[in-house]
Order: sequence, then C-alpha cells, then structure tokens
Amino acid sequence: MGGPWSLPWSPTACSSARTVIRDVLRQWGLDDLVSTAELLVSELVSNALRHASGPLHLTLERVSGLRCLVSDGSADLPRPADAGPEDECGRGLLLVNMLAAQWGCEGGPGGKSVWFELSGDPCARGLDGDAKGEAA
Repeated sequence: MGGPWSLPWSPTACSSARTVIRDVLRQWGLDDLVSTAELLVSELVSNALRHASGPLHLTLERVSGLRCLVSDGSADLPRPADAGPEDECGRGLLLVNMLAAQWGCEGGPGGKSVWFELSGDPCARGLDGDAKGEAA
C-alpha cells in the first residue's frame, strides 16, 4: 500500500496527485496504467475540491492492478450528473465509470473515500482504445 499522502486544499492538489500516481506506478511496474490513472485521479481530486471539504488524502493499493482512493472530510457521497451538451462540468464520474474496471465510495467517521480500480491485465484497453500486448 502507498500513502496516505496529504494533498493541499488548492488547485495544485491535482498536479500533486498525478505526480504520486506516476512515481508509484512506475515503481510497481504498472507503467501502462499511468495515463488512465492520472486522468481519473485528477477527476476525483477535482470533485473533492469542488464539492467537499478537507482534509484531502490519496492512498494507492496494489491489487491485481491499482486501487486508488481519494479521501475528504465530507460525508456527502458523489452522484453522477446528467450533463447536457452545453454544460461545462458534470462528466467526471462518467469518465471514471467508463475507464475504471470498477469504482465506488465508502463512508467513514471522518468523511468518505471515492475509489477506482484499474486492471493490471496487459491486454486491458488503454485510453487510445488499443488492446495492450496485441501485435500491430
């Protein structure tokens, strides 16, 4: 397990979380998950900054691939929005749902954790839609 890392309650929290993701996944030999994990952790941290309250923490767990938890001090659980074509926001959890193997949230006495898992399967699809490990 990695962390938890405290993240600043500021827009720099997304950058800090992406740096942690890059460093840890490379140490764990999960380089193929970095791009997707960076995108999804940015979404969860952004949602926490917009809709929750501190403190803000990031925890990474090595499962068959990666389990990433973003914890905040709010008990309010996230709800996917029904964003219209002209809406500027409201699509973050839709992205998480589309790209993660699974995701969810867990309440606790000090707030909640929103998490996602990415498969460490070398044949899992990446952001570009190509299956990893297939011959070109």
